[in-house]
Amino acid sequence: MARILYFSTLAERLGKTAEELKLPPGVQDIQGLLAFLRKRGEEWPVYLIDDRIQATVNRNFAELNAGINDLDEIGLMLSRR
Repeated sequence: MARILYFSTLAERLGKTAEELKLPPGVQDIQGLLAFLRKRGEEWPVYLIDDRIQATVNRNFAELNAGINDLDEIGLMLSRR
């Protein structure tokens, strides 16, 4: 299972700092993960806007098209852009 970490303001707004998640079929990059998470409704689509998110994969900064799998640790935070 992938470990998803939420940092700073994003963690406060979404009400969690981390979760373990089995990536569904078709979620192969960070952008796909964000689209999947937005389907949760409520606050999720408000804060997980592609151009507002900075991401890491295994503690290295990554672009939204970076590939991910169930063995990865993915960090998400709001960008200051």
